Amino acid sequence: MSLSTVFRLSRTVLRTGIVNLEKRRPLQIITSDLRPRFLSVSSVFCKDWVEVTFETVDGSYTVKGKEGDNLLDVVINNDLDLDGFGACEGTLSCSTCHLIFKKEDFDKIEDPCTDEELDMLDLAYGLSDTPMNISLAGCGFLGVYLMGALDCLKQFSPHFIQKAQVFGVSAGALLGASVICNVPLDGVKFGFLRIAAEAQNWVMGPFSPGFKFEKYLCKGLESLPPDAHVRASGRLYVSLTRVRDMKNIVISKWDTRDDFIQTLRGSCFILGYSGMKPPLINGERYIDGGYSNANKGLSLGGRVISISPFCGDADICPEEDQGVGKLKFSNIPMDVSFSNAVRFYRTLMPPPPHILNEYYHFGYLDAYRYLKKQRAMLHGV
Repeated sequence: MSLSTVFRLSRTVLRTGIVNLEKRRPLQIITSDLRPRFLSVSSVFCKDWVEVTFETVDGSYTVKGKEGDNLLDVVINNDLDLDGFGACEGTLSCSTCHLIFKKEDFDKIEDPCTDEELDMLDLAYGLSDTPMNISLAGCGFLGVYLMGALDCLKQFSPHFIQKAQVFGVSAGALLGASVICNVPLDGVKFGFLRIAAEAQNWVMGPFSPGFKFEKYLCKGLESLPPDAHVRASGRLYVSLTRVRDMKNIVISKWDTRDDFIQTLRGSCFILGYSGMKPPLINGERYIDGGYSNANKGLSLGGRVISISPFCGDADICPEEDQGVGKLKFSNIPMDVSFSNAVRFYRTLMPPPPHILNEYYHFGYLDAYRYLKKQRAMLHGV
């Protein structure tokens, strides 16, 4: 029987064993590993009682349960007449007894969802998802770091990647389009490394007059499928800067594939680096969204997973000793450190491909570390 409203008990578990009640000694709990633990009487016998309300089509039941009990324990201990509830004795043999949380309540859950639970929930009636977003920072050639993180998420949290909305600016917008349009990231990474290798042949790298960054970008955009604009509409949010007033504009709807490609070009356009004539979109010229706001994805609502190759406040980013302070560049907080200064330089002046490829692995590992800590939040059930 489905329950329209339930309240989750905390999952704090107290290890118990043989209780020594000898009067002259402190209360001693002897656990299975024979190591003594000394606790007060109140901590063992006076756990907090909480009220749990079950609302069904037949009425409402309010009972009490102890901290640490699960809902099945509460039903059984109070002998509630809930037909069918707990018939499997908690063996996950069906999806009838599933819970739907408000976002603020779901964010408090620390225990991860298992793959078995996720597979069973796919069969649940009226299943709904917690809105999820990904925010991809603009980072030029260090977009390979974002690729590594996205590949990790695709491997270990495919449910999340398949449904998430993506906010992106510059390289982040390109990679967001690739993920949503199912363009293999291996091919995109090869393109990044190939352009970086080509840039090594020029004295001033990509800033050399003979190096045509726009030519490489347009060639890469050819890999987008014919219906790319349809797939991306409503799922990809691209940040741009309108040249006329330098105001940040986010575009998420496109009528044609050409409009979509122009938007991606505009989001990556850096004056002097990409050329001097910004792309024209609906009669307006636009340049890189990083000039105005590269972090607007946090205002889209729902749960946002931010990814950045710069050490700072992003959910997935390098972990290292903090620098001498904080700097907010294009609305992205990051640490002021030598490592970040090197990363910032390499966004536009790429290192040799083998070093750039290391950033891909860093992104993968940082995302994996994040998943281990926060896996439950990525399932949005």
